[in-house]
Amino acid sequence: MIDKFYKGTNNNALFVTSFCSNRCVMCCQPPLTEENQAELYDRNIKLIASADSDTDYVCITGGEPTLIGERLFEYMNKIWKQMPHCCIHLLSNGRSFSKPKYIERFYEETKSHLVIGIPLHSDNYLDHDLIAGSKGAFYETIKGLHNLGVLGYEIELRVVILKQNYKRLDKIAEFIIHNLPFVSQVSFMGLEVVGNAYGNFSKVWVEYAEFRSILERAVFLLDSCKIQVRIFNIPHCCLPISLWTFSCKSISEWKKTNTKVCNKCVYIEDCCGIFSTSKYISSEIKPIVYK
Repeated sequence: MIDKFYKGTNNNALFVTSFCSNRCVMCCQPPLTEENQAELYDRNIKLIASADSDTDYVCITGGEPTLIGERLFEYMNKIWKQMPHCCIHLLSNGRSFSKPKYIERFYEETKSHLVIGIPLHSDNYLDHDLIAGSKGAFYETIKGLHNLGVLGYEIELRVVILKQNYKRLDKIAEFIIHNLPFVSQVSFMGLEVVGNAYGNFSKVWVEYAEFRSILERAVFLLDSCKIQVRIFNIPHCCLPISLWTFSCKSISEWKKTNTKVCNKCVYIEDCCGIFSTSKYISSEIKPIVYK
């Protein structure tokens, strides 16, 4: 974990709570029912104070950051005071934004240089709620997304690819096109096999070869409708060449690694690599030896 904020990196993150209103089957950091908020607060305030004024990126994550109430706004305001041009990337399940009083308060406190990353697990409530581990999560998330969209927030929609949803990736893309066309970006994400993802491995893991073609269809559907789409956490060798231009170096530097075979790959510098935290590495990861 980082101990200082740096400019020009995607590593800067504030972990603000272990509490969450979802119980996602693949959560890499399962929520807790108790935590020392005072200790977290002290650590985070020191991190913010460590930053140069021209630091341009900070991620706020959890748990579910909106559950800490006014303290979330305090963090954001301190970030913008210390780093006036900083873009805050807030990771949330989106459910709190469905509540009128909360979205009104949020709008009063936040500024334009804010991106909100929200997961969409499926195009239907049954699958989404099953993956989120919480009944009613789908409808609250969709309502929250629409509330944020009406207010003009920049939204990154995140789709983590699992055994429960990979066969519907193209349907999810169609759902987004017809119901959430205002989102700024859709990110399809490979799985970090740790936490609940490791505990539920047989239920959630699907090999890359199983979803390559359907991921390709989903990406091209969104791209054809002028919705920006990116692929996170999936190595180049596990994607068709047609998707390489959509693939990002997404894994934070402090938890990115490569396998021994990756060292022979001519695309190692362009690839996202793999999670050093993952407790499973796919055998599909092989070096690419041509350019």
